[in-house]
Formats: sequence, structure tokens, C-alpha cells
Amino acid sequence: MARPVARPVPSSAPPRSPRERGALWWLVAAAVVLSVAGVGIAVYLALENLQGNAGVCTVVHGCATVQKSRYGKILGIPISVPGLALYLALAGSAAGWLFDFRAQRRLFTVIGFNGALFGVLFSGYLTYLEAFVLDAWCIYCIASALILSALFLIWVGVLRSMSTGRSAP
Repeated sequence: MARPVARPVPSSAPPRSPRERGALWWLVAAAVVLSVAGVGIAVYLALENLQGNAGVCTVVHGCATVQKSRYGKILGIPISVPGLALYLALAGSAAGWLFDFRAQRRLFTVIGFNGALFGVLFSGYLTYLEAFVLDAWCIYCIASALILSALFLIWVGVLRSMSTGRSAP
């Protein structure tokens, strides 16, 4: 009697080499890098703000004006503190997506998209305040707004790609 031939089982393991990873994977990897940059900015500002400082302001000279204004705090907490929480959530959702933690890639996409959407809208509001109410600019706020805009565009791309059925590796 002949033994049955063992057929290879398709692997569900994530791709190992950079060539095996698709553009979507690299897009989310960029989201991790941008989120970590946002964490760095937010940690620096949170530490400075909680000590009553505005941080070293370069390029533009309105950081103290912006951060010490009535718009620089929410319920007495410097805006950089909830900003840090947002960036940590965005970094966590991107990392969870990359590693497909507990097969919850769709959940991480929704968290990343909604977090970035909230961040870009709130950042837009703060940028409006800088330009038209305070007439002062904070380089950290500008950098954060650019990072959040890029993260929003990345998560829009990921959401669109996943909703059209193009799956990630």
C-alpha cells in the first residue's frame, strides 16, 4: 500500500524578506516611524509644559505665546499630554497592524484611521488659532500638524486598500 503524499500547507506566517512585503506594509511601517517622531515631540513638550516651560523655540518665535495661551491647555492639562496619548495609540495601532497582532488588522486600521482623523482635525483647529487668533506660531505644533496630516493620508490609503479587498501580506 502506497503512503499518501504529504502536500505542503500554505504558510500563514508573515513574509520575512523586504521583497515579500507589499507597498501597504511599507506604508504602515512609515506610519510607525511618523508616530514615533510624534511621540518624541509630544514627550519633549509634555515634560517642558508640565514644568511650566515652553521648550526651545527655533525657526519661529511664538512657542511660548501659543503654549501659554488659554488654548494651550485642556481642563488644566497641557495639550501635549493628550497629544502624547494620541501618538502612542497611533504607534500601537500601526505596530499591531504590521505584526497582525491577534489577527486584528482591521481593528488596528479603524483605530489608526479614526485616531489620525481626530488628530488632523484638532490640529487644524489649533493651526487656525495660531494663525487667526494668537498670531503666533509654534514650530512643534507645525511639525505635529504635518506628521498628523501624513498619518491621516497613510491610514486613508490603508483603509481604502483593505476595503477594496486588496489584502496585506
